[in-house]
Amino acid sequence: MFICCKSNKKLKVVQTQTQTPPLQAQPKQSKYQIRTSNDQDQHSTNLTNIEGTNDKINLSLQEVEKFILHDKKTIEQERELVTKLIELPDKTHLIEFNWAIAYTNYIKDAGIQPGEIRNKILYDKIKGKEELILDKDYVLVNDQVWNVLVNIYKGGPMITINDLYRKSENNILDQSLKVFAQPSIDDLDKKQAKIRNLKQMPIKELQIIGLENEIYFCYLNSVLQCLMGIPQLNYYFLYSYQSDCKPFSNAYTLLLKKASKVHYKARLVAKELIKVLQKHFSIYEMHDSSELLLFILDKFKEEFFINNAPQFNKPEQCQFKQSLTFIDEIFYGQLTSFIKCTSCDKISQHQDSFYDLSLPLVGKNFMQRKLTIQECLSNYFKEELIEGEWTCSFCNQKLKNIKRRVKITFTPNILVLQLKRFQSYPLKKKIKEPVNADIELNIKNFCVPEIVETKYELQAMIVHSGTIDQGHYVAVVKRNQNFYLFNDDEIERLLPNQINQIDSAYLFMYRRKSD
Repeated sequence: MFICCKSNKKLKVVQTQTQTPPLQAQPKQSKYQIRTSNDQDQHSTNLTNIEGTNDKINLSLQEVEKFILHDKKTIEQERELVTKLIELPDKTHLIEFNWAIAYTNYIKDAGIQPGEIRNKILYDKIKGKEELILDKDYVLVNDQVWNVLVNIYKGGPMITINDLYRKSENNILDQSLKVFAQPSIDDLDKKQAKIRNLKQMPIKELQIIGLENEIYFCYLNSVLQCLMGIPQLNYYFLYSYQSDCKPFSNAYTLLLKKASKVHYKARLVAKELIKVLQKHFSIYEMHDSSELLLFILDKFKEEFFINNAPQFNKPEQCQFKQSLTFIDEIFYGQLTSFIKCTSCDKISQHQDSFYDLSLPLVGKNFMQRKLTIQECLSNYFKEELIEGEWTCSFCNQKLKNIKRRVKITFTPNILVLQLKRFQSYPLKKKIKEPVNADIELNIKNFCVPEIVETKYELQAMIVHSGTIDQGHYVAVVKRNQNFYLFNDDEIERLLPNQINQIDSAYLFMYRRKSD
């Protein structure tokens, strides 16, 4: 999948009729605006002009209570109120999925009332220790929405995420994971000891610079800004890296050296890196920033290794190379899938390394509310049913309808999450589902119990605006405790409330949080 911008910079190829008009032709206006409506067709990311936004909801408890008690409230008033309240954070209350769909249809079309809230269905499933799946069995709403709906439509009972977590503790497979083979846990501890924590690594902050976009290079510039925002990586390339006929690493190091010598908001062109990339693919065509990031990291890994890197006792179990690269120290993570055999009760395990997680976007949500990264992760790590036959490696029994659960067994220092916004089959399209970034993220529920450090904070985002065929990438990166918008050679400092309003990001970087 390759998606990039139609740049207004100096063109080296002939433009087609479908090319996007130069955005800079609009005099002294920011190219991007934080979206303030649920219009799925207008999904540009306006990161600077937030005046007039309707994202702020100023509803007092008295106003909500007045609405609930009002005898002659109309469906239009209800729709307006619930639509506003649904955008508030802290989604903690469960509502049965089919009731939520019936209510959505009713509130949109003024059709048949959904009746009482049917949460008893969820209660019975929890009592029976069944696994509940988001946007299949239930939707999540905040406390305000729950109070409005339960007062108007009655029913219940009230079920919160805490009830779901308590149920998860009783899940048979989850219980089994806590006691799976002790040698594997010992091996996990050894692997954890091989990689330093971010706070143990020296850092180098770079000058904040812009990167010029001669043509089609916004996909490259956004990736480079994210990488330059990792001070530990900067230090390694500038002070620990040994040059020895390594074109990718040499070119990137030269860019960092230039960035260290120029003034604030200076403009550079990554000329040397562009020349190296040109030998591997046509860089003057549209490309995907997520794929480019993994491509560059892979090239870095090929070109250098950590000096005197420790050797693992069982490399076939941990999926590591014989020597760790510094890229592994920063980005490496490990997933393990667990399958419990219903015949012999043994648990089969399979490990896979990862440098990013590609998260699917769930379908339309209750009242079209915005998703969060936490919800996308929950959908990715939900228990799944294996289709077809599965053969147990312990007892060789062939079984059907076996459940598999995936857990993180090694957490990376920098967690890269990519949203599956671009679809090729059955139709080629961009999925514009709004997703709010979690400034702080705790992935404890997706890790094996032995993992202790599970808290992360937002480090960077790559935002794509436009369509699958033509669009533009910008980067939002945390530098010196502040977030900056890097739009090629244009730079702007962002306020915290502006970060909270970005809902069209495509790729996220989270750094491990130091307690």
